[in-house]
Amino acid sequence: MAQRIQTTSISNAQLKHLLKLADTCQFKAENGEWKLETGTYHSIKKAAAHVRCEMAKQQRQTRRTMNIEVITEPESQKFQREQFLNDIDNLE
Repeated sequence: MAQRIQTTSISNAQLKHLLKLADTCQFKAENGEWKLETGTYHSIKKAAAHVRCEMAKQQRQTRRTMNIEVITEPESQKFQREQFLNDIDNLE
């Protein structure tokens, strides 16, 4: 009989707290505020990079649809065009 593989479930919200701690640790060590062993520093840095990579993979999978509405009336198209250009200008 094959053995079951043990898995762990953790949310990205919890992982964000972990990344904040890892970033703080790296920042403080690089600024000389905290004294860490070299191996500890590299382990924390490597683990944080791995967590970021896994979070990015999960975020890519959740976005699969686009909301697109077709507008056929010329007046509505003109209004939508002006609204769209206005929204883009506000982002920049």
